[in-house]
Amino acid sequence: MSTVVDARIHALSADLELLASTTLPSLYAPRIGLASEHTSSTTVNEQSTSETDDLLKETEPLLAALNQLLIHPGRALPSIKTLESTLERYLSHSQDAKSHKEELHTYSGPGDDDDEDDLCDGYEESPSDGRKQVEWLIVAAGAVVLYGRLIDALLNQTLPLSEDIFYWDDVLSGPSGLVVYSIQSAPVRFVKIVQDIFTDARKRLTTQRPSLSDWITTLRTSLHRHRRSMRRLSVLTRAVAPRALFRSAMSPLSAVYEEVHTKQQLLRQLRDTQATALGMLVGENLHLREDTDWRRTVERVVDVMQAIVSGVCETDGQVDIFEAKVFSVSSVPRSRRPPYVVAQKILVMASKGLPGQSATQAALVRRAGKPSVVMRYWPMCIGLVAFSGTIGKILFKRRASIAQWLVDVSTTALDFWNYWVVEPVRNIIATIRHDDTAQVAIVGRKSLEADMHSLERMVVDFAVDNTDSGLSPAEIEMVRAGVREGDVSSVLRVYEQELKSPLKNAVRGELIRTLLIQVQKTKVDVEVAITGIDRLLKSQELVFGVVAALPSSIACYFASGWVRQLYSGKGIKSRADRKATVVRTLGNIERMLTVGGTGEGGGEWLSYKDQGLVLCRVHVLRNSADVIPRELRNDWARDLGDLEDIKLGVHRQRDTVERIWRVYGRFFS
Repeated sequence: MSTVVDARIHALSADLELLASTTLPSLYAPRIGLASEHTSSTTVNEQSTSETDDLLKETEPLLAALNQLLIHPGRALPSIKTLESTLERYLSHSQDAKSHKEELHTYSGPGDDDDEDDLCDGYEESPSDGRKQVEWLIVAAGAVVLYGRLIDALLNQTLPLSEDIFYWDDVLSGPSGLVVYSIQSAPVRFVKIVQDIFTDARKRLTTQRPSLSDWITTLRTSLHRHRRSMRRLSVLTRAVAPRALFRSAMSPLSAVYEEVHTKQQLLRQLRDTQATALGMLVGENLHLREDTDWRRTVERVVDVMQAIVSGVCETDGQVDIFEAKVFSVSSVPRSRRPPYVVAQKILVMASKGLPGQSATQAALVRRAGKPSVVMRYWPMCIGLVAFSGTIGKILFKRRASIAQWLVDVSTTALDFWNYWVVEPVRNIIATIRHDDTAQVAIVGRKSLEADMHSLERMVVDFAVDNTDSGLSPAEIEMVRAGVREGDVSSVLRVYEQELKSPLKNAVRGELIRTLLIQVQKTKVDVEVAITGIDRLLKSQELVFGVVAALPSSIACYFASGWVRQLYSGKGIKSRADRKATVVRTLGNIERMLTVGGTGEGGGEWLSYKDQGLVLCRVHVLRNSADVIPRELRNDWARDLGDLEDIKLGVHRQRDTVERIWRVYGRFFS
């Protein structure tokens, strides 16, 4: 149900509880869930305890019925079954209803004005009669429940009509759609043509016992008349069709085009009529306050609902005729009717009116709505059956390849899960826990230390061998410290001297030794640089692990989301289609608010039809809230509530549409 309508139902129920607390005697309060301090101070005048007990015993069934229909906080709207059983229980305990039992059983609702006059004979109402107050409150509560259920039924019936209209739009969008529909509906149209021909032939047969030749002659004549009438219809279509439809009227698909166009128009008329009924109910001035004639208001609302239920599917889709009918019923002056008469009208609408209206609407939708699943897919099923032998042979011949393909697919999926999802996640966890076995390393942890110690020993030995007096321990430690800092000047000085006679020193000198020491020094320098890189990698090891696991995680996320949407029924309709639905619906609402306003100053209020269509389309937007980020959905629901609130006026509703485009427009692209 719409948010605004739901809020209005609860507001009416709150007004009804306040009305009950101010009009009923205080001794009734505990029976209907009201606090005694909020009830009227009116009590039964100077009654004894036994008289009070008798009064409570007499009205106990009525109070139970009233409590059943009141919508207390946190309680849902009672169902139609509950409404029927409660009103039947009230009528069975009402003394006035018992005295007119036969008339109530024959009363059928709309149009029975004489029966209403008979039911009202002898009725007298006293404002101080607590029992009559309870009866009127029961009727008012029943009217509120029926009001909510009728709006809910009209809303649920009108929403699918737009989907059927969009389906016919797609069929009419091009010749391919008409060709597909003509194939789908070929059996139905063929059976209808055969039935028409046989019906016409039977009417033309004049003899009581026609012979076979008479049947053949008559059928041939009927078939000729049918072809001639179809040709005449094609000529008429070309005469009245605009240029855009001229080619379609000239083609063999003209009859299919006319059929689809007629169904679409019928659905649009039905949608407009139901939207008008919905707008009239929402725009109804329904107030249940003590300072107003609330009993007369209840009678008028019941009459309006009765006219809507009986006429929403019986005016051939003409909105003006439907509005005039409802206005004529609500504007006719009537005398005050007893509560049991109004209750009987509500009961008739709940038990017969609403089911009958739903059945009539369903029959119209079956006749003009989207074809059934069997009708849409029988050509595909026939094709599959026709080629099932060939397809089976191909599959049987390639059974080994298909089996291997299934094995490869399953193996690939398992390997992807193990090596690209599970393994990177394990590495990330090991990195967080500082697991040495999972750390990234370019060189071994002991390699640099061993090479450095070797270089120190080589330089110290070289320095000791090339010093006449030897080196003290302090001097040896200084040489070691210099090597650790990268200083091998003692070796380089000898290397420079040896280069002066390279051939001689290569054989008899220290040139080869100095060269080998410098090779070891180069190796140590390279390992120091690689160790720096290794430390840099280790510092970013967690980043590398996350980057390695990110692509596979994203793929798994989108795959699981698609499976989840498919399981919930939303995967069939892609997210792009839902965005297109939101954009189209918002565009239609903005168009109605721009050109559909009535009144002075550019249109302050919408017509009843446009009000109903706005409610239906806002309901579509509310069901498409999954295109909006989760953190903005509460704001989305609030803005949609402002959009469907007709009390704001057209200008503020138009500002709300602009705000929705401005705030949420980036999510629709």
